Amino acid sequence: MPAKGKVIRLEDVPWRRNDDPRDWLNFKRLLWEETGSKELCVGLGELPPGRVLGLHHHVGDAEFYYVLSGRAKVTVEDLEVDATPGTAIYIPPSAKHSIVNNGREKFVILYGLNAPTRRFVWDEPLKE
Repeated sequence: MPAKGKVIRLEDVPWRRNDDPRDWLNFKRLLWEETGSKELCVGLGELPPGRVLGLHHHVGDAEFYYVLSGRAKVTVEDLEVDATPGTAIYIPPSAKHSIVNNGREKFVILYGLNAPTRRFVWDEPLKE
């Protein structure tokens, strides 16, 4: 029997944020394990001005960012990108990456991973 599709509307998904000072990304997971996906995770992320998504990686999972609005410095291993609207960034499996929003407006991205959830490992210690 073929798998059934799923439709998710952005306005029906609540904003979330991890309770960790290394991660200021507000996100809406649209397609992921809780909405029936077994193969991928797709969502919308917003990083407020002056905030960061700290250095981390996804063990074995590739990720992409597509910038919708704002401007931020995105680092993938030793590559630094001045990410602006229309920029697509591929993050290979297990590559360390981060986002720093030094701008004056929200940095908004569409993101996706080849996994049903956003599993990650921090590559910087938690500051007390």
